[in-house]
Amino acid sequence: MPTRPQLWIPLTIWLAASLIWVAAACAQESDRSWTGHVVYGQMTIDNDDAQVDGEDYDFTIFGVDAQKSFRQGGIQYGVEVGALFSLDSSLRQFAASSGSGGGTAAISVDISSFLMDYFFGGYMSIEPVRWLRLYAGAGPMLIWGFRDVEPAEPLPEQYTKESESGVGVGVYGRVGVDILFTDWFGLVAGARITKTTLSFDETAGEIDIEGVQYYGGLAFHF
Repeated sequence: MPTRPQLWIPLTIWLAASLIWVAAACAQESDRSWTGHVVYGQMTIDNDDAQVDGEDYDFTIFGVDAQKSFRQGGIQYGVEVGALFSLDSSLRQFAASSGSGGGTAAISVDISSFLMDYFFGGYMSIEPVRWLRLYAGAGPMLIWGFRDVEPAEPLPEQYTKESESGVGVGVYGRVGVDILFTDWFGLVAGARITKTTLSFDETAGEIDIEGVQYYGGLAFHF
């Protein structure tokens, strides 16, 4: 299964285009009550695997979300939905058994990880002036992950390439700010906290997907 960033960038562009088209279509009947974001950012996950040397995993984040307001005015509330994709690939040292004679050996492996999370929750926003919008949202999330461990140099005979996927359920909370240059277009910056766990029984055990994600991007108001 492909995990390279260049394969997922076109998917993000397609999702962004779809979001804008759907929001624009709905806005024709909803009195400009939709807000959409296309975002890019960073996330750090602790390296809890005792067999793998190296720093924590730094993931690149990209994705889209949409917010539907149920109330117009300076204070709004409604529902939000979105999908975020996260990628990391790094060369690390893996401690593996050296064979029937016992002992361990430090072996170089390329660890590639891909995460996708879908979230759906509620939000509230405040617009103190026409060009500034502050929002906060929270709710449940579903996360799916794929992890590929590939040898980077000759390995002991009993060690082979391993790939595995996992699913987790958790919660999220996030805050952000939209700065609008026109009635419908601007920039967004924000942060999100997640709490969930993925289980990779064969390659890494349980990985806690917890911490702060920072992102920025484009905002669209319809």
